[in-house]
Amino acid sequence: MKSRRKRKVNPLVVLVAAVALFTVAKLVSFQLQLSDLQQQSRNLDEEIALKQVQNAELKESLDEGVTDESIAKIARDVLGYASPGERVFIDSSEQ
Repeated sequence: MKSRRKRKVNPLVVLVAAVALFTVAKLVSFQLQLSDLQQQSRNLDEEIALKQVQNAELKESLDEGVTDESIAKIARDVLGYASPGERVFIDSSEQ
């Protein structure tokens, strides 16, 4: 009968395998974080573009100054006023 010898596992091989496994796990983790941060960046870019448009509209409004038309628009939209003899219909499907 042949005697079987147990093979000894080289500790260096175990260490290299452990480091490789840890590195792969970290790379996957970093890739997921990178994807999340890129999505956040895209969302913030969209928000910045929207705010720039709003700022341009506000600046244009300031440059025009106060006009009778702007006063009437504020009275109608914000305060709910109507011109004399005007009938206002409210679309209840939007609420």
